[in-house]
Amino acid sequence: MNKYLLFLVYFVGLPFLVSSCISESKKGITIPPVPEVTEKARREAAIAFLTDAIESSPSSSENYYKRSLLYLENDKVSEALDDINTAIGIKPNVGSYFQAKALILRANKQPREALEAASKAEVLNAESPELYTLLGDLYQQINQYSKAKIYLAKALQISPNNGETYFVQGEIAAKMADTATALGYYQQTLVLKPSFLPVYLKLAQVHTNLREYDLALAYASRGLRFHPRNAELYLQKGKTYQKAWKTDSALISYTKAIRLDTALVEASFNAGIIYFKVRNYRYALPFFERTYRNNTKYPDAKFFYAQCLEYTGNYAKAEVYYQELFNENSQDYRALNGVYRTQHKQKYGEYSPNLDMKYDTSSYPKYDIPKRKLDTTTLKPLQPKVNLNN
Repeated sequence: MNKYLLFLVYFVGLPFLVSSCISESKKGITIPPVPEVTEKARREAAIAFLTDAIESSPSSSENYYKRSLLYLENDKVSEALDDINTAIGIKPNVGSYFQAKALILRANKQPREALEAASKAEVLNAESPELYTLLGDLYQQINQYSKAKIYLAKALQISPNNGETYFVQGEIAAKMADTATALGYYQQTLVLKPSFLPVYLKLAQVHTNLREYDLALAYASRGLRFHPRNAELYLQKGKTYQKAWKTDSALISYTKAIRLDTALVEASFNAGIIYFKVRNYRYALPFFERTYRNNTKYPDAKFFYAQCLEYTGNYAKAEVYYQELFNENSQDYRALNGVYRTQHKQKYGEYSPNLDMKYDTSSYPKYDIPKRKLDTTTLKPLQPKVNLNN
């Protein structure tokens, strides 16, 4: 069957199917429930429909534009960027296209390039509160707060109930160390846009920094009600638990974050640090290995990976990584110490002679990981083994 027909049958015929099921159920006939259609499934169906439309009419810039926005919603940034560039190539003077490109580049953490695209959209008369809010956010990301405030004021004049605009104002206040004002703007964002993911991440982060751990966890959990499969929220929960010395709960949150997003290396690194600090090197090893494999430039990932290899007896492999670290930075005395230790351990065994530290270790990284403490959030209450009333 043609994909166009499938699309029409699925979305147009679905209400008739449901109504017929209701009428049949009234007659006493058992009808299986209609499967739930998720937002992601709807987007995938729309992407497939637009892909067919593009194949039929490749000169239509509008189809590329619409598909780029759907790709962006599905976190497929490179595909979204390809589509919007194609749309602009076909029709280069449409303001909404440049606004979409700015959104995509912002998601790709390219604020300066995004600002250039958003400014082009403004020149092409794509004026809207969303564009002004975007421009305000991009200016605050590059620390040009005066310009950011001008655009945010314009956005609020047009649309005073845009929650995202208040969020950007909160970001500016936070960067200027005005925490109380920032929290006020974040709360206003929640009132106007209760499903806005970035505000939950920010509130959890701020309250964690203020050591208000219960409140931070409450915001993270509330965010997960709207975004139950968001890895960054689980990462933030893990960081809050870790700060609160509840390392067992932190490990559970980090593990969930890793399962949802294998490229979220901060979660695997933090989990490795927890195990490393209690000298459980065999459990720490796979977390540091995952971190290093996904991001070879992640700070200290290679060093801790080498240490875990050394402490689990793989001296030759550990020496290779220590040597690489020393070759990259000849002032890295911790790496030189590692080379010295592993060479001697290969020659003499674990308890090799003359392994006193000859080098300065003041440059070793220090991580504020508290001593291991009983995490009562994962335990069930104890029950008496005998009846005390007898």
